[in-house]
Amino acid sequence: MSLTAALRGFVVVLCWFAGIHSQTWGVEYASKHICAFEGSTVEISCTYTYPPWISYKKTVVQREFWYAKLKDKNPLDLREDPDYAGRVTSHCSEQSCSLRISGLRLNDSAEFKFKFETNQPDGSFTGKPGVFLTVTDLQVLTIKTQACLRDPCALFELTCHSRCVPPHSSYVWYKNGKIITDGSQQKYSAYIYAADSVSCAVRGHESFHSPAVCVYGSSCNKVTYTEGSICAFRGSTVTISCSFQIKSSDSSDSWFSVRGQQSYYQNTGGHDSSENRFQVKNDQYQSSLTISDLTDSDADEYRFKTTWWGRNFPGTTLTVVDPRVQVIKSFSGLELVCHSSCFPLHHLSFIWFMNGQKVQGETSDFYRKPVSPEASYSCSYQGQRSPEVYAPKSVSVSMSLTEIMEGSSVTLTCSCDANPAAKFRWYKNNQTLLRKDQSLILSSVQRSDSGKFHCVAENELGEAASDHVFINVEYPPEPSSVSVSPSAEVLEGSSVTLTCSSDANPAANYTWFKDNRTLLSEDKVHFSSIRSEHSGNYSCKSENKHGQSSSTPLFLDVQYPPRIPSVSVFGKISKGSSVTLTCSSDANPAANFSWFKKDEDSPKASGPNWTISDFRAEHSGFYYCEAENRRGSLNSSLQLIEAETDSWKSAATATTTFAVLLFVFIPAFIWIKKNRRVTEQQEKRPANRSQLNTSPDINSPSAETEAAGEQLELHYSSIHFSKNQEECLYSNIRRNPKPRQRPEDNSVEYSAVGFKKSAEAKKPTEAEHSEDFALYSTVNKVSS
Repeated sequence: MSLTAALRGFVVVLCWFAGIHSQTWGVEYASKHICAFEGSTVEISCTYTYPPWISYKKTVVQREFWYAKLKDKNPLDLREDPDYAGRVTSHCSEQSCSLRISGLRLNDSAEFKFKFETNQPDGSFTGKPGVFLTVTDLQVLTIKTQACLRDPCALFELTCHSRCVPPHSSYVWYKNGKIITDGSQQKYSAYIYAADSVSCAVRGHESFHSPAVCVYGSSCNKVTYTEGSICAFRGSTVTISCSFQIKSSDSSDSWFSVRGQQSYYQNTGGHDSSENRFQVKNDQYQSSLTISDLTDSDADEYRFKTTWWGRNFPGTTLTVVDPRVQVIKSFSGLELVCHSSCFPLHHLSFIWFMNGQKVQGETSDFYRKPVSPEASYSCSYQGQRSPEVYAPKSVSVSMSLTEIMEGSSVTLTCSCDANPAAKFRWYKNNQTLLRKDQSLILSSVQRSDSGKFHCVAENELGEAASDHVFINVEYPPEPSSVSVSPSAEVLEGSSVTLTCSSDANPAANYTWFKDNRTLLSEDKVHFSSIRSEHSGNYSCKSENKHGQSSSTPLFLDVQYPPRIPSVSVFGKISKGSSVTLTCSSDANPAANFSWFKKDEDSPKASGPNWTISDFRAEHSGFYYCEAENRRGSLNSSLQLIEAETDSWKSAATATTTFAVLLFVFIPAFIWIKKNRRVTEQQEKRPANRSQLNTSPDINSPSAETEAAGEQLELHYSSIHFSKNQEECLYSNIRRNPKPRQRPEDNSVEYSAVGFKKSAEAKKPTEAEHSEDFALYSTVNKVSS
């Protein structure tokens, strides 16, 4: 953050604190002057301000009230003034207050002021000047301007007079109870006859009309209601009456309700004769309507109807109420007032009840004892008992949905049992929310809206909180992801765990796949000792009842050192030829190869293939390759590489010649020797098995002569040649072990010469096999 930005923020904070502490004390009224009609209801309102903090002490408002007069030099709360008892209500919230006065009287005209008191030293303020209320009635003033020539009438100028006039007022004029359609001004001129009566009213306030007056004479057609409004308790009996100057004997005289449009006649009650709660009594100069067992639906305006009186003239308004207990917060604590607009002026005795039990010694409309928020209170006047007042109880929260999907709309409703009616506050995870309505509406709910909600219901007597309800916003799985632990390179033999994760509600079920084949149904795959064959593409699927999602495949790369290398030789090994040696080894990461000759430290070559393009004798020897990666290294076994020479070919030719001669002369030699032995030993025959070594003696001329001279038996000789010409040639000559009885018996002798390879010799190829051969020699015996 730059210094300029920091200073700017510092200045803003200073200004904010300065604004708080510089806020002044004040009261501002909505209207300075109010004109109201006698019998009407008026409402006066204001707002007020004060410093929220003074000397680091927070300001708390402790009392708010209206007054019009002083008592013992102190302002008298209008609610405690007996002149306004039952006619005053006050409501305050968030630094605004209103005063409502009903049943206005002419002597209610006064200056009304608002005052509030706080916890600060000298922390009270009164709004001065206050609001000036003028209560007026209406009167018809007449001026006769011209008399009629024949009829008893005259032209009069009529004026609707009042002590004050509401702004932008228009007027209504009545003659004989009927509205004069062409009269809407404060003054009106018309010819008035002796039997005519005239009245006026301000439009919109017709109930507060002027009395009907006889303009031309002292007697005229006019109906005068005893009361313009009547307030009665529920269940009680009330009588509405009127009088008239002209004798009336019309049997059709009746009463009717304006809103209910019901007519009531003498001796019949209503149109329905069973409606006996309404009784009409007509006399020559008066009529009355009596209603018993009052209900809320009986509240209406009732008018008298006759042939000579119009239906438009306002009658008597009936209000059906119960007494009620008004709760007032004051500096000294809670106060209770037994209130009703039906109480007469300077009413007498009241009865108070706490928790249903009568409180002894309390007969005033004010409850003087301490008020407990845990108790319930009610009052009674002339047998009419008010409903109980009590702090909120049985507070609960209900939800409009049981299963809440993301994007849906859910409504939480706070309910409670309370009187006076409760106000509500909402909390989420015990943090206050801005909404203060009875219902909390969450439109297009998101998963972030999940949490514990509760409400607090509060009225003047106390507050109570509901239990928590949990909003569980459900949604399908988000795209799945696969993670590896540990996150470093995976080494063969180590412990590895694959974890599938996806944000879902309800929690997702997981299925694992390796190379697109189902592996298992868990959220994790664990290898306690991972092997190279575990390498592959791993993916997972997350699924709940709202949907599913799959992860992108993750390749698990298991690394390991090189396996035992193997060496292959390609090409014929001979002088000047090209020979390629190939080294292979399984490793991850891929191995690097180096070629070494036995007993030499420096590598001959690098790479998996080594080609010797011009093979020479010095290239012969034992070789091996080394496979290496960052996980380790390993050497192959020794490989002998030698070139073919011309001496080998000469040795092979000599060996072949020797073998041919051997097969020719051996049978002759054996035959001659056998005849000699037979002559010397007639009864015993010597063993006929001997070893023939590749000695120079085998190839002498004497041996060849002896073999030609003796032909007693048939012999076979087999000779096998080893591909490795450096090995020894040897011959096995085996005699038939069966003893012979006579010299003349025919017999067969076998001789085998085999050439064996060394232990390091390679397996011969098919071409090499074709070079193996066997020579057989047959000796036929000639009979003498």
